[in-house]
Amino acid sequence: MAAPVHTHTSTELLAKYDIPSPRYTSYPTVPFWDEKPLTQERWLLHVQQAFTKTNASAGISVYVHLPFCEQLCTYCGCNKRITKNHAVEEPYMQALLQEWEQYLAVFEEKPRIAELHLGGGTPTFFSAENLKTLLQKLLEKVEITEDAAFSVEVHPNNTNAEQLQVLFDLGFRRLSVGIQDFDPCVQFVINRIQTFEQTKYIFDVAREIGYTSINGDIIYGLPLQTAYATQLRR
Repeated sequence: MAAPVHTHTSTELLAKYDIPSPRYTSYPTVPFWDEKPLTQERWLLHVQQAFTKTNASAGISVYVHLPFCEQLCTYCGCNKRITKNHAVEEPYMQALLQEWEQYLAVFEEKPRIAELHLGGGTPTFFSAENLKTLLQKLLEKVEITEDAAFSVEVHPNNTNAEQLQVLFDLGFRRLSVGIQDFDPCVQFVINRIQTFEQTKYIFDVAREIGYTSINGDIIYGLPLQTAYATQLRR
């Protein structure tokens, strides 16, 4: 006999997840900060120690922050820069690659990449060509583990099939699609207006290309959201 399936009510889910937690926008999170100044030498030492501990066994995880957005979502607490000037892509890529070379210089062996995540900001602010250039250079001196997991955050308004194909060809199989809320009134107050059709297009194209994991990000607690409105939309 199959086990009974418990369906949580909205109230139960709100109570379950309405708990304080450290801000996700810093790593390590605030409770792990100390009072010693973080010099370049200390940072490189931490990187080297973490690398030595994990590279030979599980492989390392790499997060690449691409901070640019064409407009501000008013709920956002991430490190971002709002601009429609796409000329910023090239110098930022060069800075990232220079930082990566610093890490390669202190690693004692070839990096084994087990996880790679692009976040932001809006990673798909960058053109397909620039995404390809950046990632190829990041990966040219590494080994990729057999079960590596590559993922990227995408904004439906700033993502196209060419970008998704380039990322797929480079090993990405997971998308995290920023939805937040489908209600046009909520979208208006958070300055994050995107139609259902735009979001559906990204899901459809990604599935056609071959992505095996597509996640939709939903936020609760935004202005104009209520438990009653949630019930109406179900």
